[in-house]
Amino acid sequence: PNEGTPLFHDGVLFVHAYGDKVQALDAVTGDLLWQYSRRLPMGVTPSVKRSIPLYGDKVYTGTSDVHLVALNAKTGRVVWDKEVADRTKGFGLTGGVTVAKGKVIASTTGRSSGGNFIVALDANTGAEAWRFNTIPRENEPGGNTWNGVPYERRNGGSVWTPGSYDPASNLVY
Repeated sequence: PNEGTPLFHDGVLFVHAYGDKVQALDAVTGDLLWQYSRRLPMGVTPSVKRSIPLYGDKVYTGTSDVHLVALNAKTGRVVWDKEVADRTKGFGLTGGVTVAKGKVIASTTGRSSGGNFIVALDANTGAEAWRFNTIPRENEPGGNTWNGVPYERRNGGSVWTPGSYDPASNLVY
């Protein structure tokens, strides 16, 4: 159920495996160097993963229980693990992860009250840097285009693909 392209760096191939696993393989021999296995809460089904970014000495992954995890690229050890959204409120995290200028950027999916969002966390600490709602609030540009539907009754606005960073414009698309 994974759609992400493996990532190759410095003789290592990083891949997603079924069941919220990230594996580091020797790109020449195929030997397993390390494996991170996410223990999902009861009732959480593994979801699609769409990217594996590497930034500095860390590999990042989204999880089926809506966390972002930073892994040491050499050992697979968890450096930080942050909940992005409450999965019990209908959020998912399948769009993939992008890293740009020290920020780990991910987007939510689902049909939660108020809609989805794109969030950026500090690549070193996991602290939230910013959050952008994909459905504007009433007082934001475009917020009046919902014909009076209260914000809490609006939903959708999922982002299903990983972003791309353009350093010339300093924008993530």
